[in-house]
Amino acid sequence: MNMHTVTARTDRRSDTPTTPWPVQLARTVVRRWPLLLGVAFAVFNLVTDDNSNALGALMVLLVATTAYVVIAALDKPSWSWSVLGVLVVVVVALRLLSDNVALEMGVFALVIVGSIIAGLIRGLWKRSGAYRWQPFAAVGFLAVGLIALWLDPVGGRVLVGVGLIGHAIWDVVHWRRHAVVSRSLAEWCAALDLTLGAGILLMLA
Repeated sequence: MNMHTVTARTDRRSDTPTTPWPVQLARTVVRRWPLLLGVAFAVFNLVTDDNSNALGALMVLLVATTAYVVIAALDKPSWSWSVLGVLVVVVVALRLLSDNVALEMGVFALVIVGSIIAGLIRGLWKRSGAYRWQPFAAVGFLAVGLIALWLDPVGGRVLVGVGLIGHAIWDVVHWRRHAVVSRSLAEWCAALDLTLGAGILLMLA
């Protein structure tokens, strides 16, 4: 290879137009929309939530926990966003019917227990990997929510914040393994949980 060939190749590279930064930014936004949407939802929750209690953040943790175990019991990752949508509708409906937090917790606890039983009957919890740990994770995060209700407001918010960060780690595990739920939902949930959980703890510092 002579110098003329090297120079010609270098010239061709330099002549190749670079992608304008607005286009690159738009592509990044399109590619990372679950992450950005999760962060935006968390910020909205932090700004509008009542800082005297942890109920808003607790519902986020409860919905995320329930969504995972329901999707796992259905064994339908492609239904991830549909399941989440149904659970959000359930939360809104319960809020319109009553402001009783115990009622909301009771309904979601029944859904979680029902999903665990359904998965047990179908033999899904015998699978290796993330499926095997779904019942334990669901019960663990549900317990965090129940204990948070018994604590004082500050203690409850601290526990919920830690629980959300713990669930963010759980989200990342599913995202990396392409397991149980869709990757877009796992990414959205990780961004939401981590931002909201860290935000709660920082506001208490």
